[in-house]
Amino acid sequence: MELWVNEFWLLLTAVIFTALGWYFGIKSQVNDTIENVIDSLVEQGFLKTTGTGNNMEIIPWEEWCDDQTSN
Repeated sequence: MELWVNEFWLLLTAVIFTALGWYFGIKSQVNDTIENVIDSLVEQGFLKTTGTGNNMEIIPWEEWCDDQTSN
């Protein structure tokens, strides 16, 4: 009986850490996808930015959309 209890704890530990690894993997994948989408929108001209690196800010469309329509 004692051997079964030890195997149960090992199984429970494996399930917990598998779920935890899956959660962190999905979270990282979502962050990477968001970053790639924003970078793609900036490259295609749908988003305007100021600054570089960690100081980069997205300019609201109201501030730069009027410039293009007045031309």
